[in-house]
Amino acid sequence: MDAENLELGRDDTDSDQSESVSVGSMSYKEDVDPQFKLEADKAICIMPPRPGTATMNYQELVIPRSQLTDVCYPIREAQRWLTLVDKLGKQHRFPLPTILPKVIQTRFVPRRHLPKDVEVDRRRRQYQKIDLLAELARAGLSDDVLQPTEEQYDVLSEFAFPHKFPLSYFDDSNFDINSPAAWFELGVVGEAHYPLPARAYLPVNRSLLNCRWGLAAVTAHDAGSDRWTLLSLEDGCTYSVPKLQFMFLAEDPHRYVRRLQAAVHERHKGEQLMLMELIVDCVLHEDIESTVFYSFKPIEAALQAARVSEQCKRRLRSEVNLVFERLMALYELEQFILKMPKEFPQFRNISLKEFLPRSFAVEVSGQERRELQELGITMQEKRRDFLRASLFYCGGGVEAMGGVAAECQYIETLSVFVCTFSKPLSLAEFLQAQEAHSDNVATFLKVYWPQKLTSVITVVLRALGKGWLDIGLNNWTVYLMCKISRFVLQVRFRMQESMEVLLEGSLRNFARFVCDPCLQFLGLRPAYRWTSNYIDTEFPYHRPVFAMTLGINEDRRVFYSTDPDEFKPNLVDIFKRGLEKTSGVRCIDASVMGALKFAPNLYILTVELIEESFLREDALMNECYTKAVLPLRAYARLYERFIDFYLLNVNAYMQAYAQAHKPSSEVKHDILEHKRLKEEVREILPAFITIGPFYINVDTLKQFMIRKRIDIVRRIFEYYVDRMYETNELLLDRCLEVFRHIAERPISIEHLYDIRDFAATVPDVVDALRADIQVMWLEYDLLDSFFYNLSDHQFAMKWNVYAWPHQILMRLSTLKDEQKVDIEEFLRQHASECQAFEERLESLNDEVQAYSLAFNPNRAQETSVDIKKTWALIKELEKVSQTLQFRQELFELEPLSVEFLESIIDSFTPYKNLWYACANFLKLEDATEGNPIAQLDLEEVWSSLSKLRDELNESIAVFSEKVEIMDVAKTFIGKIDEFVPVYNSIRDLRNENWMYIHWQELSAVTGQEIKYSVAMNYQYLIRKGILDFLPEVHAISEKANNEAEEIRRAIEEEERRKQAEQDALLLRKQLRKCRRDIL
Repeated sequence: MDAENLELGRDDTDSDQSESVSVGSMSYKEDVDPQFKLEADKAICIMPPRPGTATMNYQELVIPRSQLTDVCYPIREAQRWLTLVDKLGKQHRFPLPTILPKVIQTRFVPRRHLPKDVEVDRRRRQYQKIDLLAELARAGLSDDVLQPTEEQYDVLSEFAFPHKFPLSYFDDSNFDINSPAAWFELGVVGEAHYPLPARAYLPVNRSLLNCRWGLAAVTAHDAGSDRWTLLSLEDGCTYSVPKLQFMFLAEDPHRYVRRLQAAVHERHKGEQLMLMELIVDCVLHEDIESTVFYSFKPIEAALQAARVSEQCKRRLRSEVNLVFERLMALYELEQFILKMPKEFPQFRNISLKEFLPRSFAVEVSGQERRELQELGITMQEKRRDFLRASLFYCGGGVEAMGGVAAECQYIETLSVFVCTFSKPLSLAEFLQAQEAHSDNVATFLKVYWPQKLTSVITVVLRALGKGWLDIGLNNWTVYLMCKISRFVLQVRFRMQESMEVLLEGSLRNFARFVCDPCLQFLGLRPAYRWTSNYIDTEFPYHRPVFAMTLGINEDRRVFYSTDPDEFKPNLVDIFKRGLEKTSGVRCIDASVMGALKFAPNLYILTVELIEESFLREDALMNECYTKAVLPLRAYARLYERFIDFYLLNVNAYMQAYAQAHKPSSEVKHDILEHKRLKEEVREILPAFITIGPFYINVDTLKQFMIRKRIDIVRRIFEYYVDRMYETNELLLDRCLEVFRHIAERPISIEHLYDIRDFAATVPDVVDALRADIQVMWLEYDLLDSFFYNLSDHQFAMKWNVYAWPHQILMRLSTLKDEQKVDIEEFLRQHASECQAFEERLESLNDEVQAYSLAFNPNRAQETSVDIKKTWALIKELEKVSQTLQFRQELFELEPLSVEFLESIIDSFTPYKNLWYACANFLKLEDATEGNPIAQLDLEEVWSSLSKLRDELNESIAVFSEKVEIMDVAKTFIGKIDEFVPVYNSIRDLRNENWMYIHWQELSAVTGQEIKYSVAMNYQYLIRKGILDFLPEVHAISEKANNEAEEIRRAIEEEERRKQAEQDALLLRKQLRKCRRDIL
């Protein structure tokens, strides 16, 4: 029956007779206490409650007790009941106190403590919520553990259940909170006795094999057998069971579970003791039957001196031998259990010393007692003999050895290695901690431990003075005879035993610390692959040892912060060196016996004691960390899929992304894909994972990739926003350009007609702009779908572009009216410009006529400058005339006449050609003589001279009627003729056969030293007087040509001679090859 079927309520029969007590009135009988009645007759002060406010004065309302109506209300006890329904539908009622927990509390409730009634009700509710079956399952108390019951144990075979004895045999009655009488008092209501509700472990329909938990009613208790009588509500049967087999509903379920666990523990110890006694008895039975008794000399001597019967001697020998054999059998069993724990799994976590006999029952007859007295054994003499033979004959020896034992026991609690870390460490930190700790322990063992032992021994034994334990002996013979030598030897053995315990515990704890997490790796194959996901580990361990960080390097490899291959050599090395540091612990012989001389290299045995254990643990460590690399490599291979993204250069990626210029749909897809991959990384990758002893930090890699995805998404948004900004800016520029073109004020009639022509195309342009703006608006929907916030400037620009087409059309509607006014204004300006143009032509004609009076050859440069200015003015007037002619057409007027301007140009052209030719000759002459001779282009100079001569000849023909101007042309033709010899001499100097020796000849001819350089010009030679020796320059040039020709002919002759000799040699070789007379 489940706990949910419990019904807590009032009894129907009693509820009719019970009435509620009125709060506003009370009834008093005549025999009420006078003092109480006196206090009740006092006036009652009724004050309105004002919690949390200041004290206020109110008028008291005083009502005398005599004025109150005396009403008597019958008060009866209202009893609450627990109703349980059994399997047959019958109701069983239990009084409420039978399910109320027991609460012991002081009369006055302390502060911050609950009143007793509140505490009782709260515990009742808590106990009711506890599921007893779930708690039993959580504690491991299954049916196999709870069985057999006493009834099953009495009836069935002992081999029918896993355990031998019932749990009730090992029950601890200290868990009871009430005595049986106290329990049954809870069910007394008036003169009726009601049963107590409980949960019991009872048979199912009186079956001896099947038991289960159910509700029951406790009806009686037998004090003689300590059995309780229960009525099962499951099958209606009555059972007699011990207290451990059921729990009252008023009890704490957790306390009852602990009671069962304590009984299980005690039963386990009892079964272990029984099994051990059985094994020892079997061993003793075989040994006693197959061997003879041992002989002990002290016992044999005492028996020979005693006057007892041979039967008594035989019994004594048998008893002593039996005790000795039992002790030896227990010792051997302990050694077997330690060496072969798998063969004795039932003896784990127990101490065999607990099962050794402490005393024996003395049950002997009077005759046996007299025979023992006749042995003549005096305990005082035996005590003196023991003290004479023992090292501990006095309190000082015991105290000294006790101090040694205390120091050695402290050593046994130490450890060479650190095996408890609060958190996983990196390999470097782990090795550093182990190195420092082993150094400290080794220093303590080699320095402070011997000093402490020496101090403990000398402080005690020095006070004893002369005797068996005299530490002041200076004679080796006496030292070897005294007990002090045996005492020192015993101390040495005790030190070695402590060192063995220390080293055994250290290597065992260290090996378990680093190897236990790796035992699950031993079955892995070299081709192991990780089969789980990224988060769930295949090799969990509750306390990892080493911390590592997973990462990806630039070589496209997934790596750990510590190379997995480094663990095995480093751990083996620190394991070996840590134990080796403990070697070299000195004996205390020399320090205790200061008057004697000992060898300087006396050491106790240390690492030699644990050689086999070290080799076994070292082999296990090598095997474990050889296999530990496999899951680490396999797990790292899972992260190779992230290498490309981890090493992705975001800047290069964004540059390529910007160059691709993807449409908005693809950009949106890319953003969603990056967001999905970010969430995928966040979900599938763990922050940390445990793989055996390794605590791997993946969070660094995970957060880096998440931040990288976020950065890429952010930069894609920024790129898209920038792209939209550029699109907006281009659209805005186009709108502004259109608007500016139709909104600017015209500066001329041409400009006005350009604006009018452009305005005709504006509607088509506006339609194109609206289409582009609509596309831009749709692309902005991408940002809106991601709730991206634009900047205020770009937001304003977006809506500004959207409004521009309307503004352009509004401006276009007012353009025609404005242009009508502008056309009238431009027509007035055109008339004034035509008049100004005529005036400028008149002045230009006068300026051209003035050039007929300019005929000074020495002012050729100045005149040519004036000619250029006049020509520039003529070109300007030509452009003005073209503009005015075009405007005449625009204004639909008669064409403008330009005949006068053309006549001026025709009359000015001969003057321009003449003076330009004169100025160009002067410039050519200065450039030829001033530039370096090596850089002159003589062909170009000669063609320029020829062209200038032709132009001057044409001017002579044109100005045949104007003698003064014709003389200017003839004058410059003469200058050209004078310049020709200079040109010829320059050509001679530029002769390719002109050598350094020819410059020396020229210097000899001129009588002045001439230094040739690349920058030398003809003006330098003119200063040296070369114009007076032009024929000699030509002669030297001809001579250079002749010499060069002779040298060239000689070289050619020599080459022909060598070629002829070579041809003759080849001919002789060919002839020798063709001879036949040798054959």
